[in-house]
Amino acid sequence: MNTSRLVIAFLVAGVLAYPLRAHAADSPAPGRIPTVTRLVKLFLELEGALAAGVRSGNATAVDGMVADDFELRVASMPGNPTPRAEWLRLALDKPGPSFRIEQMAVHDFGEVAIVSFLEAAMAGEKRDATRDIATVDVWKRSGETWKLAVRYAGPAGSHGFAIPGASMQPPIEKRY
Repeated sequence: MNTSRLVIAFLVAGVLAYPLRAHAADSPAPGRIPTVTRLVKLFLELEGALAAGVRSGNATAVDGMVADDFELRVASMPGNPTPRAEWLRLALDKPGPSFRIEQMAVHDFGEVAIVSFLEAAMAGEKRDATRDIATVDVWKRSGETWKLAVRYAGPAGSHGFAIPGASMQPPIEKRY
């Protein structure tokens, strides 16, 4: 009898502790530094340099990072691309809020890399999640450098909006 009570007590303790362990596994341990792949590091630097060029109004720097046939496509108007010259003018004139890059993933296809990330909007030192932008950039290798060929962007929006085939699980938080 005592053995079965002990087994039941262990099972109940395990079941009760499971949500605590699952939650702890979802959040990084204090002081833990996430591992950044070589490609994520490279494209974090490229995306950062592009954003810095836009924010500072450095048309020469931005122009040098964008392919001649660049276009922007936004989620709300996918059939209406913004051509390179118009994007340069608008982006440099009104760069939008400052942001930090989060949740970056890079898919390398040799001469092409597809880079997805969240532009987490900042209002000073605070997050302004209402202005977050989900971005997918297509970069093409041009000699020894990379040029931004196409940008797809849209509001990060409500997590409750169901996209067929998409997981509704929250992302594992990574900070770069």
